[in-house]
Amino acid sequence: MAFLIHTPFSHVQHLGIFVGVVSWLLLSCSICFAVESDINCLKSIKDSLNDPLGYLNSSWDFNNMTEGFICNFLGIECWHPHESKVLNIKLSDLELKGQFPQGVANCTSLTGLDLSSNMLNGPLPTDIGRFLPFLTYLDLSSNSFSGSIPANLSNCTYMNVLMLDNNKFTGKIPPQLSQLSRLTRFTVANNLLSGQVPDFDNATVFITTNNTGLCGGMLTPCRSSQVKTSIGLVKVLKSHSVVITAAAGFGFAFPLSFCFFLPRAPSVRSLWVFYQGFKLR
Repeated sequence: MAFLIHTPFSHVQHLGIFVGVVSWLLLSCSICFAVESDINCLKSIKDSLNDPLGYLNSSWDFNNMTEGFICNFLGIECWHPHESKVLNIKLSDLELKGQFPQGVANCTSLTGLDLSSNMLNGPLPTDIGRFLPFLTYLDLSSNSFSGSIPANLSNCTYMNVLMLDNNKFTGKIPPQLSQLSRLTRFTVANNLLSGQVPDFDNATVFITTNNTGLCGGMLTPCRSSQVKTSIGLVKVLKSHSVVITAAAGFGFAFPLSFCFFLPRAPSVRSLWVFYQGFKLR
């Protein structure tokens, strides 16, 4: 009897242990995958950039495979010091050269990217918002990036700060960026942008200066709006043309008629003689 009671309990206990082991293995595999992905991310960034001052070459040593080793790299911040899961990449003012490092897409949990004040050039990936959806901070200022500002950045719905100033971006500011409801700082000063500035209602700091082709917003009104205003004024004038013409005619004719009849008006003496003659009758 004791054996019969003990056996189901043992099965349940063994099943619980089995589930726990499987869960641990799956979690370990997912962590390993995440760690491997972030390591590959940084390897790709290092390989794609020219590092003339040797900052990355001296600090980013991938031969050290201890736990969380990449968290000690220059400019790398991790979610946890002992977990190789990259949170922020800050590589400003290192004189790095090359194009935007697309290998950053492998840092799947990245929330901040600062590549400012380097010598990077070329266009930004058109799908940057797809592979960096959790960005809250993106600073690419003071480089030589060119081409259009990707409208796909509107997919970065957590974005708070977007700094693209002092580059060579051309074209329009994508109106889709105005959908970034959490954006508080946006600057595109000193580029080659043109066209209408979208309305960024939530941005407390919004800088668009020194883009000779930009208009609207805090800048000079766009020519199209000026043309519309002129057309509207012409339509108003046309709709009131009859009244205006009549008023102008009256203003011209009344003084003229007064001047015409005044010399021919009878004198007071003539009127008095006429009155006395009328009474005698």
